[in-house]
Amino acid sequence: MPEGAPPRVALVIPTWNGGPLLERALDMWRSQIGVGELELCCPDSESSDATRDVVRRAGGRVLPVLQREFSHGGTRNLAVEGTSADFVILTVQDAVPLSTRTAVELLAPLLADPQLAATYGRQVPRHGCHPVLAARIGAWAGGDEPVRQSLGGRDWETLEPMERLGLIRYDHVIACMRRSAWVDEPFAPVSFGEDVEWASRIVRGGGALAFVPSAAVEHSHNRSPWEEARRIYCDHRNLSRLVGLVTVPDRRCIAGNVAAARAHYRGIIEAQTDVDATTRANWQRWAERLALYENWAQYLGATLAHRAWFRPIDRWLRRGI
Repeated sequence: MPEGAPPRVALVIPTWNGGPLLERALDMWRSQIGVGELELCCPDSESSDATRDVVRRAGGRVLPVLQREFSHGGTRNLAVEGTSADFVILTVQDAVPLSTRTAVELLAPLLADPQLAATYGRQVPRHGCHPVLAARIGAWAGGDEPVRQSLGGRDWETLEPMERLGLIRYDHVIACMRRSAWVDEPFAPVSFGEDVEWASRIVRGGGALAFVPSAAVEHSHNRSPWEEARRIYCDHRNLSRLVGLVTVPDRRCIAGNVAAARAHYRGIIEAQTDVDATTRANWQRWAERLALYENWAQYLGATLAHRAWFRPIDRWLRRGI
């Protein structure tokens, strides 16, 4: 890189029928300052709308991917391999940067600290997001303080599961990685959770990650309780293997956990002041179902997902995630 020249940065966004949110996101990415022109590559899973034309109009390259061959890890590997920049921003089609400095904020720690393999940013729920989901997003991808994540001389095997989880917190909703780190450790060709799986290998191998709250995107989904619980199942299926996390070790725990979750969610909903009674009632019904489904999802994901006899149910629960 010539002295004084901006770093070369690629942008990878998997797409499928992106719609208006993709257009908004690409407009913001094209408006980024301090990083030069982004090398845009979008692996597209057989979109039937104008997504591919939108990408091309934004100056990007479309990488056609058959839906039956898509995987979150493998497809991103193909896209990254097709770029040439030293740094790669990884995001999703419905995450809209909140600033024209999002890219440069993600890059700054990587340029300053050669030990960092990747950075990741903050997610801000959209207006109208269910308050329980907004709280979950804040717990995983929120916070106001930068965080550097590395073992720092500690022994992974002596850490508690929640300590390990804190070290591998990382999310491809909005992230930037050093290309050399990916060359050494490509993503696993997994159907879900390629980001935390990769983060676990980076951290356990002596590398570091950094949370950059100043790099923020607007991103949330109002899923049904069932769809949210399926994703929780997939999360705990992964986390039991990656960090040894088992939050519901026995079916006898479920009834008490459901009651506690319902009370907790009721408190979150009741704390919302600017909402009408109908919306509040709908939120509460949604949260009551989630409290039940999610505890079963955590139990099944952590304790049964990898057993041979459970495989047909496991495939059914993970289908389309």
